[in-house]
This record gives sequence, structure tokens and C-alpha cells, in this order.
Amino acid sequence: MIGKYKLLLKMQMYHLFGINRLLHSHNQKEKASLLAMGAAGILLVGILLFMSCGVSLVFASAGLTSLLPTLMLISDSVLVLFLTFLKSQGSLIGTKDYDMLISLPVNSAAIVCSKLTMIYLVNLGIGLVIMTPASVVYVVQTQAGRGACAFLAAGVLIAPLLPMTVSLALGIVISVLSAKSRRSNILALLGSTVCILLFVAAASRMDSLDTAQLANLGAELTKAATKIYPPAATFTKGLSGNMAGIFQFVAISVAPLVIFIAVVSRFYQQFNTRAFSHHAEHHFHLHELAVSSPFMALYRKEMARFFSCTIYALNSAIVMALLLAASILSAVFGADILLQQLEAAGVAQVTGSIFPLAVSVCACMSCTTSASLSLEGKSRWLMCSAPVASRVVFHSKIAVNLSVVLPMLWVSCLFLRMSFPMTAAQAIFLFLTPTVYAIFISVSGMLCNVKFPRYDWTSEYYAVKGGAFSVLLSIGIGLISCMIPLVLCMLNLKDALLIVALTTVVILILTIAIDRKLSRMSLYV
Repeated sequence: MIGKYKLLLKMQMYHLFGINRLLHSHNQKEKASLLAMGAAGILLVGILLFMSCGVSLVFASAGLTSLLPTLMLISDSVLVLFLTFLKSQGSLIGTKDYDMLISLPVNSAAIVCSKLTMIYLVNLGIGLVIMTPASVVYVVQTQAGRGACAFLAAGVLIAPLLPMTVSLALGIVISVLSAKSRRSNILALLGSTVCILLFVAAASRMDSLDTAQLANLGAELTKAATKIYPPAATFTKGLSGNMAGIFQFVAISVAPLVIFIAVVSRFYQQFNTRAFSHHAEHHFHLHELAVSSPFMALYRKEMARFFSCTIYALNSAIVMALLLAASILSAVFGADILLQQLEAAGVAQVTGSIFPLAVSVCACMSCTTSASLSLEGKSRWLMCSAPVASRVVFHSKIAVNLSVVLPMLWVSCLFLRMSFPMTAAQAIFLFLTPTVYAIFISVSGMLCNVKFPRYDWTSEYYAVKGGAFSVLLSIGIGLISCMIPLVLCMLNLKDALLIVALTTVVILILTIAIDRKLSRMSLYV
């Protein structure tokens, strides 16, 4: 089994990082995009390491050095829990390469372990970025011994195991329970969204700390978190040299993963059979054939694809769902605390001017078009052979993103307008600017996906998130186009509304120019 496991893992690593394409592809454009993505990834890791180191030094200067490893462990666990859940749909059960893998002379345990190892390695990278600077600062400041250093190194390796196991188990439960329903994908999407909202709601409870608690923030955070997350308590004990705490931390982290592997390996085929099953209607009625325009036919097909792929829908809509939930809560429970903080920072008077750009950031992180072309996969020949112009295909995909984003965006803006004081001009731009940005990111994402499609995926995850250059590029374009004017507004508060107005005009012009360029492009290139 070990040899087969290694071969499967090697194959998946080559696929995830695009090593095979980089070594054997004769397409120089594809090689350049892979190298650019690798360089961007290294740059991003460097920035995150720098930020993590800065946060660790701030905590150390505040006298919280002894609590630093535990706080970073909790942060790492929460982040792994959230990110793994986002990609749990289709990463282990229901993958497109299931038929190929199950036909190979390997057992289910080797397949499950190889896929789990890939997920673990990605999560380990997150842990290294978060926990390594904190561990170095802790060792230097406290002059920790070899035993503590060894335990810290082991903690970095073990920390992702439990949250990863919990997230994957939740994803499988949601997929299996919803599989037999007529609306299985809708139920899976709603279940995943509810779980994510619960994660965020649990994390937001930390905002309820009063002034007395904030004076001892590190101790209060650690005390509260260790009650909610038992491994944090055992990690703290182990860090102090308690052997029982060390064994408990290892057992709590590793035992659930071993049980999870055993259960999933045992029922791997049954889970996949259920995940791939489809509900059939019991009654068939002959109706008159409906006729619609090519655009509407393609639009309906794209909407069906959106709701049929859980990770696609989550990746595209979860940020807007969180914005909608936050805006409703601010209207229902009031935004007094936030207004007090803004007044203390001296920016309460220009909040209405900055909000359009802040909301636009959420709109730019919600883009279906950056992966919509890639998701055609092996069936892309149907799209290319359809007797319609390429621009009709592009516009149908753009319309899907706008149909998903704009309703939630406008409702969120309405609740924000009810919650915060604004002038008439600020209220107009609160609706106008994010709308323009939503159209801009839809068109830009479509252009990125036309330039850098990825059709050779085995799971929707790889087309939507796992190293998809078009997705990363569109997010980068959206964030940069929002953050630059947002920083300018913060530096020049008096002219914030003017900056927002000029930015809106510039983004609108860019949108028109990109759409014209897109209309002249062909699917066949």
C-alpha cells in the first residue's frame, strides 16, 4: 500500500502545482502563466510571513510572549477549519477522477490517504506562515530549551489535523445527506453557507469584550479559547513541559483523523456512489417545447451549472452572503459600537464616503466569470460548436455573476444606508460605485479566464480555487483597483467623496474598454 500511496500522492502533487505542464508543455504562454503564478505565490507567502512576524513582535512587546504560541495555534486552527470547509465539497468525495482511481489496482485507503495528504500539505503551509514567526519570537524571548523547541515544531505539524478532519467530515455529511434529494446541490449549498456563517458568528463573539477585558486581551483570549477548543489547553500544558498535556494534545489531534480515515476508506465507494447519484422525477409530463433566444438558453445553462457545483457557488457568493448578514445585523441591532470606534479614530464624518469602496471590495471578491469558462472542462466543445457568437457566450456568463451579486449587494447597501448616517451624495455612491465594480470584476474575470483557461481539472476545486491563475488574477485586479483609492481616501479624508466619484468614472471607462476587447475575442483561440 505504501508504494501505491506514494505514486498517487506524486501524481496529485504534479497535477496541483502544474509540474507536468511546466515540464512537458510546448505552450510558452502556459509556461509563462505558471511561472508568474509561482512567483506571485512566493511573493504572497513572503508578505504573509512579514505580517505574521510583525504581529508576533507586537504581542511580544505587549508582554504576551508566553501566550503567543497558543494564540497562534488557535488562529491557525480557525483559519484551517474555515478554508478546508470551503474546499471540502469535491476534494475528497465526488471527485471527477473517481472512476479512474477506483479502476486502478489500489485500495480505498491509499486513495483516501493520498488525497488527505494533499489537503494536509496545503494546510501545513498555512500553519507554517502563521506559527513559525510566533514560535521563533517565543524561543528567542523566553530562551526556551530543546524540549520546548521540539514540541513547538511538533505543534506546527500537528495543529492542522483536527480542524481539517472536522471540516472534511462536515463536508462529507452535507454531501451524503443531501445527495438523495431532488435539490441536492441547493441543500448542500445552503448547509455549507449556514456552517460558514456559524463559524463567522462564533469568531465575532470576541468583539463583545469590554474595556476591562481588553486591558488583559491576551489572557482573556487564551482563557476563552481554551474552553472552546480543548487542544489549545493541552498545547499550553505541553509547552510548559507537562508530559500528560503533550500526550493529550497528540491524541486529540491524531485520533479523530485515524478514525476518519478508517471510516471513509471503509465506505469510500458507498459515499461516492451516493454523491454521484441523481434524483429522478417520478412523473413525466409532455409539455410544449419552450423556445428562447441563444442568450437566454446559455444563461439558464450557466445558472444551472452555478447551483450544481457547491464549491463554485460558495467561492463566488460567500463573501456577499457575509456582507448581507453583517448589514442586516447592523440594521437590526444597531451600529453604535462601530460608530463609537470610528469617532475615536476621527473618521466617523467620512464613513459614508469610504463605505462605497469598502463594499466594492466584497463585490470584487465575488466573481463567477473567472472560472466559468474553465468549468466547461471536457464538454467545452459543445460551447465552441454552438451556432452563436463568442460574445453571446461571454455575456451569458457575465450575466450570471451579476444575477448572483447585485441583488445581495443592493439589499446590503439598503441596510447599511439605514444603519449609518449619510448624505444624499454618499448614499448615491454607496449604490453606484459597488455596482460599477461588480460589472467591472465580472468583465475582467471573464477576460482573465479567456486568456488563462484551465480545462484539465479532475475536481471543480482545481478549476475554482486550486491554483487557477485566472481566479487569482481577477481577485488581485479587483483588490488592487479598490485598495488604491481606499488608501487615498484614508490619507485625504476631506476629498474622500471626490476620490470615490473619480474612481467610479475610471472603473466604468475601463469596464467598457474591457468589454469591447472581450467582444472581439474568440472562444477557439
